[in-house]
Amino acid sequence: MVRIEPRWTDLDPQGHVTNSVFLVYAEEARARYLRALLPGAWNSIVVVHNSVDYHAPVFETDVVEIVSSVEKVGTSSLTTLSEMSTARGRCATVRTVQAVLTDDASKSRPWTESELADLNGALVKGS
Repeated sequence: MVRIEPRWTDLDPQGHVTNSVFLVYAEEARARYLRALLPGAWNSIVVVHNSVDYHAPVFETDVVEIVSSVEKVGTSSLTTLSEMSTARGRCATVRTVQAVLTDDASKSRPWTESELADLNGALVKGS
């Protein structure tokens, strides 16, 4: 879990954390999570798609807690789920599809057996 305190620059004119900042928060949590889960490959993983569901506003005085997990594993991709909440409850859910690249970053590659084992071991129950 990652905790983030919104900065003044994260806010829109109404005093809410602006919608695009949720992707930055998710990126921070997801990068830390993947670095721990896949230490040999995390820096070869690139984002190919994001989707955000907004559930409640976040204000400057809130602390946002983000929990990242593996939702789905493909041959050369994975989908992570970053669930965000404040003391008032759930505020956003970010799904991110990512692909792992070859050493020269020219194309995607399949997960190694070891990477697959780590990813499958981290799958959210019910996925």
